[in-house]
Amino acid sequence: MTTSEQRPMTENNAPTRCGGVTNDPPGPISRVSRPKTAAREWYSRISGWYDWVADPFEAPARTAGLDLLAVESGERVLDVGCGTGTALVALARAVEPDGAAVGLDLADGMVRASRDALADADLERGVVVTGDGAALPFTADTFDALFASYVLELFETTELLAVLAEWQRVLAPGGRLCVVSLSRRGDGPATWLYDRVHETVPTAVDCRPIYVRDTLCEAGFRVDETRTGTVWRLPVEIVLCRLES
Repeated sequence: MTTSEQRPMTENNAPTRCGGVTNDPPGPISRVSRPKTAAREWYSRISGWYDWVADPFEAPARTAGLDLLAVESGERVLDVGCGTGTALVALARAVEPDGAAVGLDLADGMVRASRDALADADLERGVVVTGDGAALPFTADTFDALFASYVLELFETTELLAVLAEWQRVLAPGGRLCVVSLSRRGDGPATWLYDRVHETVPTAVDCRPIYVRDTLCEAGFRVDETRTGTVWRLPVEIVLCRLES
């Protein structure tokens, strides 16, 4: 499938009407061409300095997502693609004293960084495991909430619905999901330029804008609230959703 053929994951490219998404899509979605082995090695390699480069830009939208998810004491929450553990630390604090916060990341270097962050914060309600967000090592109905910040857009377009089905599997009835992601809903020179860089260096720049709400709706989620932001002048969607009953 070529880049120009990849459009929102709705039948016949029709616009969705979930969560207020009614306008026609502005453009195609770039592919994720790097293999997961390359992603694992790359993120392990940059885990020691990732926060210095990315965190100042990613923090506002991530914080907005944590506010929307509003994890409470006693809940069980999963942070998919936990990276260096910034969000995981906040989630572990929120679930104290009786809940549990679990972080999962594909890269061993990021897993170590997250464990160090929890230890530095003296948090015993957090744990980190190595794993793939497309094949979670947890039983069904394990978590009350799931958080994914700048993660969903790392999966190839054809894999997105299967990934979200896996996330649904581990959510308990009534569980909620918050996704923070680069958005293809905004279109402009910054998005066009970013896509060209992504296509040129697909391992170093592997995130790409996707149709966030459209994809969540097609996967069976009900969108409760959406906020917008920017990172590196690129549009970001922060979406809180639940499974349709």
